Amino acid sequence: MRQILLFDTAIASSNLGDEVIFENTKVGLRPVLQNSLTFRLGTHIQNYSALQMMRNNWKYYQLCEKADFKFICGTNLFSNNLRGIYPQWMLNPFNVKLYADSIFVGVGKTSAFSKVNVYTKWLYSKCLSKTYIHSVRDEDTKIFLEEMGYKAVNTGCPTLWMLTPKRCEMIPSKKSENAIISVSGYEDQTDPIQDKRMIECVLDNYTKVYAWIQTVKDKEYLDTLLGTDKIECVYSLERYSEILSRGNIDYVGTRLHGGVFALQHNVKSIVVSIDRRAEGFHESNNLVIVKRKNIQTQLDKMINSEWSTKIKINEDAIRQFIEQFL
Repeated sequence: MRQILLFDTAIASSNLGDEVIFENTKVGLRPVLQNSLTFRLGTHIQNYSALQMMRNNWKYYQLCEKADFKFICGTNLFSNNLRGIYPQWMLNPFNVKLYADSIFVGVGKTSAFSKVNVYTKWLYSKCLSKTYIHSVRDEDTKIFLEEMGYKAVNTGCPTLWMLTPKRCEMIPSKKSENAIISVSGYEDQTDPIQDKRMIECVLDNYTKVYAWIQTVKDKEYLDTLLGTDKIECVYSLERYSEILSRGNIDYVGTRLHGGVFALQHNVKSIVVSIDRRAEGFHESNNLVIVKRKNIQTQLDKMINSEWSTKIKINEDAIRQFIEQFL
């Protein structure tokens, strides 16, 4: 019997986008998981104490040792600096053995960086497999991993893998009656002037407008921009899915995976690009974006134009990655 350990990037995350990524990663790994016994541990929490890790006969530690494959499931987990009390990935010298020979699945890097510090590079050397090819979601991450001596292939994010040409044909090309927006409330991602322009443009063009709230800070930020008297907020993925599934709705927003989730529900989507992540999805996968600085000059025209969604999926790269484990 084959045992597989999934390192869940959504456990203890305050960002519902991580739920979207993890669930789609499991779907993408289905050919590998379907005949295996699967377990889960989190990446954003400290799984075990240093004392527990020193007890090599402890039953849960044995689970990690006996796993045939260990997959780190998506999101922007690859970082140049894992120092600090609470890094995004709770990786340290005491628990690094848990991750020995782990494999990235659709992982991207955090904000732009040019060099990985020595401590972080050492941690990666203790946990990332050099035998298997890692799956990454953009060319930037692929280049960084390869420069560090790992094998990587750009499969794109697993959230995009289902968006085949046939599936994209189901996405309307014309403007819908209603819309759902999103804003990113993280301080380094806010731009009150441009974000307010985006909201006003959507309100001018649609009858009913919803707002997808991906984090607590998104709601707090949205309230400072316009309030929500003209907008109905959506707080759960179940409710979001329900509204998208009704049809006759478009997505316009800065939340990247809010837009990808909409595409999965056959909804015409415009992602407002605020960093390299969305631009990377555009370059590698032809995701439709508008740069935030161009909202005033381009967004209204994009909303009212007729165009087809044509996501590009590197099926050969996905197949190369998956077939390693079959």
